[in-house]
Amino acid sequence: MNRDYFDIFGNGLAIFYPLMVVPFVVALWVQVYKGIWRLDVGKVSKIIMMVLFVLMTLLVAFVGFYAHILFYYGFAP
Repeated sequence: MNRDYFDIFGNGLAIFYPLMVVPFVVALWVQVYKGIWRLDVGKVSKIIMMVLFVLMTLLVAFVGFYAHILFYYGFAP
């Protein structure tokens, strides 16, 4: 069996995931940013909420990348 095909498949998955997720995450950040700045709380609280939301989405996207690779590449025969 030619191992080059496995490398191409793995690289394709690694490229496809950011192309699929990054626009969604950026759109989500923009909408949450708009919603947070409309709240009637202090400026520091707004910044903290936005930073925590960004960190949480980055963590979920990071874990999702490994789940994506595991399910679509890791269980392949």
